[in-house]
Amino acid sequence: MAASRSWHARFSVLTYLQITVFYNLFTLLSLPAEVLRIRKLVMQLLLDEQLEVRDMACTTLSGLLQCQFFPLDSCLQTQLQTLSQTSLPKARGELASMDLVRRHAGVLGLSACILSSPYDVPQWMPQILMELSDHLNDPQPIEMTVKKTLSEFRRTHHDNWQEHRQCFTDDQLLVLTNLLVSPCYYA
Repeated sequence: MAASRSWHARFSVLTYLQITVFYNLFTLLSLPAEVLRIRKLVMQLLLDEQLEVRDMACTTLSGLLQCQFFPLDSCLQTQLQTLSQTSLPKARGELASMDLVRRHAGVLGLSACILSSPYDVPQWMPQILMELSDHLNDPQPIEMTVKKTLSEFRRTHHDNWQEHRQCFTDDQLLVLTNLLVSPCYYA
């Protein structure tokens, strides 16, 4: 089903996968081979050509990271960072489209990492937020993904911001403030 030509089927695989994993979490955690298969499947669908499938793969990845089904290890971080740094050629065409999909997959993966920790700031989060901010001027749908993620980060971390801001350097705080504070209409 995950290799189906119908994007609706690939989308449904992710919906089914979320339910299956969450209802069988402890059983699946005792089977490392299955955890690896699920991780590979989610990463494969994060690179799907259909935007809706990639978005659902992002949601699935975020949920799996949040329930610690698999850890956000350096291997996964490196893989997502590499994808997000895919260079976009100037020429439009099918190759440019595939590069855009790869770059968007990386940005979605980094977004999933941010969204997986809605009320705390793990040590890896400031760096990933800075990497996401580098993609704010990328073409659509990347720009919208970054804006949505930053907006959600702001919403979920607003209540304890005085505590969370201690996790960021001064330079990172300056960048975040510029990104998260709307410009004044009357300025």
